[in-house]
Amino acid sequence: MALVTKMIRCAKCGSSEVVYDGKAVYHCAACGMDCDHAMPAADLAEVNRIVMLGGEPEKLAELRKKYRNLDITNWTSENRLQVK
Repeated sequence: MALVTKMIRCAKCGSSEVVYDGKAVYHCAACGMDCDHAMPAADLAEVNRIVMLGGEPEKLAELRKKYRNLDITNWTSENRLQVK
């Protein structure tokens, strides 16, 4: 089973619906923002770690507060799948 992670996410909303035009412009289909950079590497690494291994509820809440279109799921300690 392969796990696909998103390598580019929007710097404003966290959506993975980002298109890079090859001219240093990232366009997000979810929020409509055009930006010269994507999500910071540290936040992207944290999101990918949470998707693959799960994460602390506090860190996940912080990321969801910072990026409104993050749309990641994770398993809680009670083995429930939560989507927010």
